[in-house]
Amino acid sequence: MSPFARTLIALALALALAAPAASAYEPGTSGLLFLRLGVGERAAGMGEAYTAVARDATALYWNPAGLGGLEGTQLHLMHNEWMQSLRQEFVGVAHATDLGTFALGFTALSQDDLELREELPSAEPLGHFSAFDLAFHAGYGRTLVRDVQAGLAVKFVYSRLYEDNAKGLLVDAGLRHDTRIPGLSVAAALQHFGGKFKYVADEFDAPRTVRLGAAYAVPRELGPGGSLLLAYDLLLLSDGDVSSDDTVGESTSLNARHHLGVEYDYRGQAALRAGYKAGYDSQGLSFGAGLRWRQFVFDYAFLAVDNDLGNAHRFGITLDL
Repeated sequence: MSPFARTLIALALALALAAPAASAYEPGTSGLLFLRLGVGERAAGMGEAYTAVARDATALYWNPAGLGGLEGTQLHLMHNEWMQSLRQEFVGVAHATDLGTFALGFTALSQDDLELREELPSAEPLGHFSAFDLAFHAGYGRTLVRDVQAGLAVKFVYSRLYEDNAKGLLVDAGLRHDTRIPGLSVAAALQHFGGKFKYVADEFDAPRTVRLGAAYAVPRELGPGGSLLLAYDLLLLSDGDVSSDDTVGESTSLNARHHLGVEYDYRGQAALRAGYKAGYDSQGLSFGAGLRWRQFVFDYAFLAVDNDLGNAHRFGITLDL
């Protein structure tokens, strides 16, 4: 059996196992939604169509199988100035060895202190309190057979609101395959799978997600030294809005989202990116750019957000060691 056939079978089995588990939620019951905030400016600029593209330190989030394609050691630092005073940080480091690639990462979502008030409105707040979310990642990826990578990641999640907190472990897994069609890669990833979390007496689930992706590096150059990369992701989310046909207390089917991305790269030194997300209420277009100087890569991404929520800006540095 060819590696391509084995990969297709593995992807089919992964979906067969993951889809029922992910769709067993009731609509709107997921928490820890900060886990759905992607990391990395390249991914953001490409509309987060990154499941088959990721072969860098951010693969720890997108698809741990992509770690298997990394060479050497890479450090990635990201700051996301998100909407309404929310800020996201990510630090990831990946190191390739003869046994595979090992990676560690840290994600944090924070905001300005919130005002503490009683149930009835008051002129002055009683004080202030903080709310934040943290995730500590550890991942591993390697090549199984020619052009087929697999990966696994575990993350410890801690969420705090006022005096209460929720914590627990989640698992990600993924596969990636460079097909025999020149420039075409396909991938699948399962994200945020694990048990329930709990704030005091209220239990909730993590936002389980199934990602299917494809990326196509156009074989022909666009001008001297220019290359074009096209990417598409299909996301199957575990919960969403309740429709008029849904019955309270019954599970809902997976909700689909579509991500499209394109990148123009000039000799590996500069890049321009654009992307689009379909199926979201407030998200849509994104743009980005990257510039390499020696072993440093500086990236920026702009994400347009509707409904007066404020646009998002991501800045990051990648260091190849």
